[in-house]
Amino acid sequence: MTSHEGHPPEDAADSPENSASTTTPETAETAVTTETSEDSPNRRRRLRRRVRLRHQRLLHITTTTVVAVLGAVVGLLLVPATSVEVGPLTASVHMRPSLSSETVLLLPPVGQVAFDSHTAPVRVEARVKSVDVEKAEALFYADSGFSELQRTAPETLAAAAAKNAALNALFAAAGAGLAVGLTFRRVRRALLAGGSAVAVVGASVAATSVTFSPASLSQPKFEGLLSQAAYIADLGQGKAIEYSSYRDTLAEFVGQVSALYIAADSLPVGLNQDNVVAALHVSDIHDNPQAYDVIEQLHTQFAIDVVIDTGDIVSWGTPLENELLHRIGTLEVPYVYISGNHDGAAAAATVEAQPNTTVLDNEVVEVAGLRIAGIGDPRFAADDDSDAGGWREGDEAVDASVFQLGDTIEAYDAAHPEEPVDISLVHDPTQPEGLLGRAPLVLSGHMHTSKVELDRDGSGTDWMIVGSTGGALASGGISPMLSGEDPLDLTARMLYFDEDTRRLVAYDDIVMGGLGLVSVSIERTQMPEEVPELEVPEDAETPEKTGPPEQEVEPGEGLPDEDRVTPTDPVSPLPETREPAPASSDGGAG
Repeated sequence: MTSHEGHPPEDAADSPENSASTTTPETAETAVTTETSEDSPNRRRRLRRRVRLRHQRLLHITTTTVVAVLGAVVGLLLVPATSVEVGPLTASVHMRPSLSSETVLLLPPVGQVAFDSHTAPVRVEARVKSVDVEKAEALFYADSGFSELQRTAPETLAAAAAKNAALNALFAAAGAGLAVGLTFRRVRRALLAGGSAVAVVGASVAATSVTFSPASLSQPKFEGLLSQAAYIADLGQGKAIEYSSYRDTLAEFVGQVSALYIAADSLPVGLNQDNVVAALHVSDIHDNPQAYDVIEQLHTQFAIDVVIDTGDIVSWGTPLENELLHRIGTLEVPYVYISGNHDGAAAAATVEAQPNTTVLDNEVVEVAGLRIAGIGDPRFAADDDSDAGGWREGDEAVDASVFQLGDTIEAYDAAHPEEPVDISLVHDPTQPEGLLGRAPLVLSGHMHTSKVELDRDGSGTDWMIVGSTGGALASGGISPMLSGEDPLDLTARMLYFDEDTRRLVAYDDIVMGGLGLVSVSIERTQMPEEVPELEVPEDAETPEKTGPPEQEVEPGEGLPDEDRVTPTDPVSPLPETREPAPASSDGGAG
């Protein structure tokens, strides 16, 4: 065999190892194509793996975030309120994440007031828990009371808010960290979630502080009973309230809220909501629909058993006014009514048509366990300013009607000696003789100002007059505002009766009015424990003739409008909005 040292054998050129070095361009392209074709499944697998890992990472971040947020929310819900004393008020302060950026002050049971005070997604909520009445009274009677509040109140509330914000951050971090740690069993993730929660809460608190606007305190939003305080503001004639500083505003607010709660804290010993009958006395609504809102709010918040209305529910006796009276039917409480000198027969009929009402015409009924007697006013003046013009032509008729009701009460009491009349209703209190000594309690309106006379003229009869629950809308509300004066207050009175004895044990005077920040006051008075005996005064005996025959009121029938006394020279002309009406209507056209 011949050896060719240093030279490969001839067939070595054809070996696979050397074939590539001798491959032509055509064969090289074929080889690359073959290799790419073989590698395509691997590349696709790698790409799918990358996409899957990316999706898993995104899902992991999302689930971790959701778990952290839920944990933080649970933590925030567990944050206790921070108690703080601001003057005589003891309040609790909460800060909560919310889509509504506002500061809300809760004043149970009369509602709440809110301010659009900042732009961060945080709700600052303060609830008045209690009021130290002695401190509140000292605040009003001490010369330095308000100046001290101006100095200390802002810092006190700011400190409470800061403390609650720190608690929010701590509880949010704990909630987020625990939720993530228990779910994923990863300490690093739990710490990261907790730190993120602290950062978010801190940023929200900082944004609230930076964007807080003291000017917003001059634009409160009322809810509940407080919403009735500025009932006439939409007339556009209201006085703008100017605040010199946030300190003054806060001190003023605390003072007014204190006034709201300066009242007895409870009913007499042994009485509570379970054995007390609560009656709401309203009068002289004069077409103001806000009065029904007030009644509804009071019923919601104080559980009224019966509403007693002593008349002048309208002013001019027009069909439009009577339509407003259908609102009474939506009140879920019994409604007892007598007509006033502005209420025609059509108004009384509209009231009586409501499903929850009782209209009294020289008769006695029992409602909510109370026996109530009442008679309508014998006058009819479809003129809002009749009394202002000095019209007293109906005094004799009023006197006669009061004696008629007194006789009705005496007859009823004689027939029911164990269940005598508890309350008597007349619209005008200026001619009282017919009821003195015949009724233990008389309720009236007409005067547009509130007054209480216990044991009137030594007769043993307590006489209570309530002001205008509607603010005497045209004459007492709009007219003063147009002349730059304050509108007449809206007033009502809550009466509390012992369910067993039906004796009046306490009453609350409720006053709503003005255009201030908070314009609601509730003042409770407890009745004396000793009850005087009823005794008819010597000069209060029923005269032989109480009035003209046409003025005699048959029980349950009332007087037709044409038989009622009308002013001969009304201050304002009667409305000419329709043709003369038949006797069954209010007779408003003249």
